[in-house]
Amino acid sequence: MICTSIDNTNFDKAFEKISPGELIELRLDLLKITDEQIKNLCSQNAKIIVTFPPSKVSDAERLEKLRKGILAGAELVDLEWNASDEFLEELVPFARGNDCRVIISFHDREKTPVKRELENIVKECSMCGADIVKIVCKVNSTEDNARLLSLYSLGKNIIAIGLGNMGKITRIAAPLAGAEFTYASLGKGLETAEGQMSRSALERVYKLIGQG
Repeated sequence: MICTSIDNTNFDKAFEKISPGELIELRLDLLKITDEQIKNLCSQNAKIIVTFPPSKVSDAERLEKLRKGILAGAELVDLEWNASDEFLEELVPFARGNDCRVIISFHDREKTPVKRELENIVKECSMCGADIVKIVCKVNSTEDNARLLSLYSLGKNIIAIGLGNMGKITRIAAPLAGAEFTYASLGKGLETAEGQMSRSALERVYKLIGQG
């Protein structure tokens, strides 16, 4: 399955992009929407992931907006593995109590750590209460891609994604290797992460290899 990420737009344009049954990630830190509009988007007949990475706003504000999305019907919430204990202890049980699964994410935007470190990070994310562990690292070599893809052998619910042009293969391979889904942009120029492919480009690749 492909998850389409939406950011840097207003409510009307975001609403137009949400189709029934599709998996959509809402970047609440970048969308230009009100609390009421968060509720509206998250209550649509689609599978919604809400995320609000650390930014200039307080943890209290992030917490409140994520809670609103969860209460409105978001199916998944994406939280950072290095968030404060208080933040995770508040959000993880709150999500579970509202039928919302939890993604715990690790990001390294400069490199891909060594294999042992990656495996330890996966364990830590699981211990934080993850239903899905998401590992996102900058890929600087083919060996980096291999280390990321090797994480699927751990047998956990993992999404391993490489940042940058060299990491695109991990985005294509993710669902084929065992990930529940991979991420894509709405279109060229609308990427929410370095090296992210458009949904249409991913669909063409999967169709070409008989997976579409």
